[in-house]
Amino acid sequence: MNRLVNIILLSALFTQAAFAQDNTLLTIGDKQFSVDEFNYIYEKNNTLSQEPISKKEYIDLFVNYKLKVEEAIAQGYDTVPSFQKELQYYRDELAKPYLSDKKAIEGVVEEAYERMCYEVDASHILIKLPPSPTPEDTLKAYNKIMDVKQQLGKGADFEEMVLRYSEGPSAKQSNGHLGYFTAFMMVYPFEEAAFNTPVGGVSEIVRTAFGYHLIKVHDKRKNKGEIQVAHIMKAFPYKASEAIQTQAKIAIDSIYRKLQNGESFNALVAEYSDDKQTVPNNGKLPWFTTGRMVPEFSEAAFALTENGQIAPPVKTQFGWHIIKRLDSRPVKPLEECRDDIMQKIKQDERSLAGQKATVARLKNEYQFTIDAKGYKQLKAFVINKSKTEGWVDALEANDWLVASYAGGQISSADFAKEMAAHRMSEQGVSGELFTNLWNSYTDKVMIAVEKNNLEKKYPEFKYLMGEYHDGLLIFEISQSEVWNKASNDSVGLAAFYEAHKDSYVQEEHFDGRIIYCKTKAGYKQLKKLAKKGEVQIDSLAPSLREELLVKQGPFYKGDEAQLDKQMWKVKTSVINTDYPYLLSDGHLVSKRIQPMEEIRGRVISDYQEQLEQQWIESLQQKYNPKVNTFVFD
Repeated sequence: MNRLVNIILLSALFTQAAFAQDNTLLTIGDKQFSVDEFNYIYEKNNTLSQEPISKKEYIDLFVNYKLKVEEAIAQGYDTVPSFQKELQYYRDELAKPYLSDKKAIEGVVEEAYERMCYEVDASHILIKLPPSPTPEDTLKAYNKIMDVKQQLGKGADFEEMVLRYSEGPSAKQSNGHLGYFTAFMMVYPFEEAAFNTPVGGVSEIVRTAFGYHLIKVHDKRKNKGEIQVAHIMKAFPYKASEAIQTQAKIAIDSIYRKLQNGESFNALVAEYSDDKQTVPNNGKLPWFTTGRMVPEFSEAAFALTENGQIAPPVKTQFGWHIIKRLDSRPVKPLEECRDDIMQKIKQDERSLAGQKATVARLKNEYQFTIDAKGYKQLKAFVINKSKTEGWVDALEANDWLVASYAGGQISSADFAKEMAAHRMSEQGVSGELFTNLWNSYTDKVMIAVEKNNLEKKYPEFKYLMGEYHDGLLIFEISQSEVWNKASNDSVGLAAFYEAHKDSYVQEEHFDGRIIYCKTKAGYKQLKKLAKKGEVQIDSLAPSLREELLVKQGPFYKGDEAQLDKQMWKVKTSVINTDYPYLLSDGHLVSKRIQPMEEIRGRVISDYQEQLEQQWIESLQQKYNPKVNTFVFD
């Protein structure tokens, strides 16, 4: 007895060991497909299916699926440039979530929403940079803004510094005052500095695409949300004379008195407003937040506390306005505006947050290390030689190690190839620009390394890419072997139809429409009209149309009880109590074999099924697939 137990235990151990070692479920030629892949595809497709099937039923589909893929590869479909291009596109799209840190992105979303709940009132000094600044341009602008910062540190008046130094359009118009703004209304570095500077303080020097800035924060308050107003406007030109502005003031005051005397706001808009774009809509403007309008207009609008309230005339650079509040709404909850925030993030520098966090993780994971000597040598070479012609070729010739990571390294020649892709200024590369170029390049290298390893690291990515690869191949070869062949083979299609005519029998049916009616009076009225010709439902009186329920055929025996009674004399007690009267408008069609021109699409579909079955049988014979039933069980 003990010997028997030992034998059974040993047998079980060997069976478990064999199962652990052999995960192959299907073999086609020299290709092997695992249980894991089968389970992944089965679970995914079965979850989405309205009629789930068992794994035993699904194994045949899996085998046929892989047979088609192998045949497509054998015929070279995977080498076609259009296939490779499309597969690469899908791979790039599928890789994106793996190359951007979700926590970092969520942090950016939450930060953006937090800022959306507040508004900052600020002024700034701008020292401009050209679109493609040289190192000399950058240094000159930086020295200028640094000089301004030092003067402010010694007690200089910010507004005076604006007038003396600022090169921004707001400098002369409003002494650099930008008014209130919230998240996404300024470029991200500017927004970051403004929200992180305390009220009454001046920011550190900030660089944006426009140049260098110093920002003074006047106020920070809760966001008042959005408001919708209508206005009456008496316009005057920019920098108009006092006389012209006074004429506009007299006109707007006269309109305001009319409003106070009870005249209609909408009527006065139509008669007097100079904003012709809003006149057809009674002066209504789109919804806006405080920073979306010039400060004078915005402040007057948000000062109104009730819908329908009208503000006294307010002057802006565009003219005089009378503002009427129509509606207001607060900032939406985060979950309601998350998608909108995500779309906005994609359009500014915040979009890099997820990738930056990923790169930091990858550099740690791949043990990215800079060779101090090589890096110093590379930086000195680029800064010193980049003003001379042919420096990139010279750098490529002097190949030395600069950095390394698990599975690879970066040499000066690698960096030279990256520089060759950039259009460098004749003034050369500054230390700051070199650092930016180096960081950008190494980030790109880490992302590329990770991207190449996705299949190894993430089984779900591997299987998903396999799905796209196989799906594209099956689509292409099925078009050739089945779908196009069935559509284009008119002789074969006709022969198939002749051989399967009995499958296309149409039973006797009523072809036409049936009209149910609620009342006997309405039914009689319809019958009178029917005797004169076809009843046009759309031309009937609305009161009669409301009584009708119209259905379009064909109708077979058993479809409609009241029609069965009329056409086939079937005794029935089933009557639609809401619509007890029925008028039939059509004719009986006898049982018949449908001609192919009527059902060509259906015949093609059936012919395709036959061609596919024949194709599968030929593939079974060609490849002789073997399912490991032990592993499957």
